[in-house]
Amino acid sequence: MPAYDVILIHPPAVYDFRRRPIFPGALGRSVEKVQFNKVPIGMLSIADYLDRHGYKVVVDNLCDRMITIPGFDVEEHLRGCSAPIFGIGLNFQQHAQGALEIARLCKQVHPHSLVVMGGLTATCFHEEIIQKYEFVDAVVRAEAEKPLLELVRAFERGGQDHGCLLTTPNLTYRGAGGDILVTPLMEASKHLDDFEFTRLDLLEPKTSVHVAGSTSRWSLVVCRGCAYDCTICGGSAYTYHKNLGMPRPAFRSPAKILADINRLVEQDVRFMGLFQDPRMAGAAYWYELRDLLVKEKPRFERLSIDILAPADEAFIRDVATISRNVILHFCPNTGSDRVRRKLGRRYDNESILQTIKLCLKYRIPMTNFFSVGLACETEADMRETWNLWAQLDALNQQAMEQGSFADIEEDVAIGGQVMGPILLDPGSRAFDNPEACGYKLLNRNLEECVAAFSQPSWHQWLNYETEHLTRNEIIDMIRRSMDFVIDQREAAGFYGGPEAYYERCRLEADRVVTDTLDEMAGPEAVEREARIIAIRRNLDNLEKTRMTFLE
Repeated sequence: MPAYDVILIHPPAVYDFRRRPIFPGALGRSVEKVQFNKVPIGMLSIADYLDRHGYKVVVDNLCDRMITIPGFDVEEHLRGCSAPIFGIGLNFQQHAQGALEIARLCKQVHPHSLVVMGGLTATCFHEEIIQKYEFVDAVVRAEAEKPLLELVRAFERGGQDHGCLLTTPNLTYRGAGGDILVTPLMEASKHLDDFEFTRLDLLEPKTSVHVAGSTSRWSLVVCRGCAYDCTICGGSAYTYHKNLGMPRPAFRSPAKILADINRLVEQDVRFMGLFQDPRMAGAAYWYELRDLLVKEKPRFERLSIDILAPADEAFIRDVATISRNVILHFCPNTGSDRVRRKLGRRYDNESILQTIKLCLKYRIPMTNFFSVGLACETEADMRETWNLWAQLDALNQQAMEQGSFADIEEDVAIGGQVMGPILLDPGSRAFDNPEACGYKLLNRNLEECVAAFSQPSWHQWLNYETEHLTRNEIIDMIRRSMDFVIDQREAAGFYGGPEAYYERCRLEADRVVTDTLDEMAGPEAVEREARIIAIRRNLDNLEKTRMTFLE
């Protein structure tokens, strides 16, 4: 790799996932899947901002290299890199172990370079990172485009001279005496039109975008921040105000969003998603965005739009006018109105059903996310979620039987309900004040998060209990809900018989694995590791027989 002024690195979730046995279970279909190899789009805007100001920069998707290149040697790769500044992304807590290990390696092979971390999770734990991990020189908190540019300039002037670094806003770093120095946050962005999020030319390798045998995908931002205040979300209004100094979301103009879509199409990206609900910016903003998309007809193959609350008929009708190739994403989380209110979401099941019916009326597919084990949830609440799921499946099944999606059903998963566990996000209201939100937090700092994500199984990664449920009870709820989902998908025709049977086998295997791991506290570490590896190999061998089994 040629020399750069700054190398921004996207790490794997777990650094040594290729050698360590991992059981992703309910959190993912495969070990590779839970490494989250998609680069946060903010890393591209940071790279673009540095590039526009004359600095040579690259976003190195190290995670994707480790997944897609057989025998890829991380340390050898890093030795071949050259830059005075290495920036390691720690946006999601799931990347804590991998981000810190990559930062450690960067400092080891480039001791005279500045090793910097950034992202939402790094912002939440900025002082702990500097206090506990001596191989990290600094943390750029909150928005990073402009502060990182200032840091690069300061480092050019005086290296790690602390007087120079002190001029950089949003910075937490280690002083000459080992003390932690924290500079003030700069004024937060009021809009996002100063930044660019589609500079795929600054990303290497391209395989995480242009995947062989699959349609290329990328995401775009409607805004930074949120108008909603969901208690478990690390991207809520509470979090952005407290940790990023943003009293309100900063939106990207509709004209810029259209330009982003066209630029992605020019780069052969045909599936794209808009993060955040455009209605948060008000009716005029949405009408402008709608009119531009209808008039200009950008050549995407699939455009997904997030909605964070139920929608009325006018909005759904507007979405339908944009293109036949639009899909909506919604996250009700639960089928219990009472539990949803505890989450901070002020709408009921009736409004959810009405929104789905409107989508089906206008032939718009919608994906819905649900979870179980939430604050104040009981057995009865879980069954309310199952009941709502079944009603939504029935509506989708009826629409398919009527041929509403006959022209797109080969490309879109019409049975659009998704079930998955949650984690309490660092920086969320529930993470900061768990008892008040109905939770008991199990991992309160970054070191404890790393220890949890270093365990082999998904059930050991859950970071909370509730006022009603222990972690084991939450795990049991998740398993029984996955049982329900398999039965429901088979009954609705979304799974064939062999596929449903295979999914039940996977679920039963996961039960055996997690129970066995919980019983392994006694053996010595070497013996325990050998037994865990043997379990992983047995599961891998069973997976290899899947296609024969299905025949």
